Amino acid sequence: MSKNKFLKILFSALLIMTMAFTTTTSAYAATGTKKVTSSGKMSIVLNKGQTGNSSEVTFRVSGLPANAVITKLEVNPGSLKSYSGAMLTNYLTIASSNRSSAEKVSWNGKENTTLTTSGFLASRANGTYTISFNCTCLSGAISHGMILDIGSKTYSNPYITIYWDDSF
Repeated sequence: MSKNKFLKILFSALLIMTMAFTTTTSAYAATGTKKVTSSGKMSIVLNKGQTGNSSEVTFRVSGLPANAVITKLEVNPGSLKSYSGAMLTNYLTIASSNRSSAEKVSWNGKENTTLTTSGFLASRANGTYTISFNCTCLSGAISHGMILDIGSKTYSNPYITIYWDDSF
């Protein structure tokens, strides 16, 4: 075997070994999903013609890597526990201890609906989150054949799901 051919084979073998070593020793980022539930309720009572915000439900997210950031945030407002009157749901508000402003997500009030928000992308994942909804009372409840001037709505057992990544 000639000297040039031997050097070509040796160089090729070294190149292949170097590439194999660098590919197998690369560090991969951790990713995951965390679902946080609450036994809390979002409730509202309004007079006919009024618009307002429900009570808040709080979620505390912890135990993720310190540098974990959100790649996707889903909110499920839970089950419609009770309602009276004609209550029009306008939107759901999501706030976080990691952001200075809340985000309003369009929502028609349908129970057990998964709402996705993009407003929290790249925000720190660990923290405290709150949700509430905004509603307008179109007409009060009917009681003993009379229309009252008050309507109400309550959702129970909401949860959030955080998709996170720590490679940022």
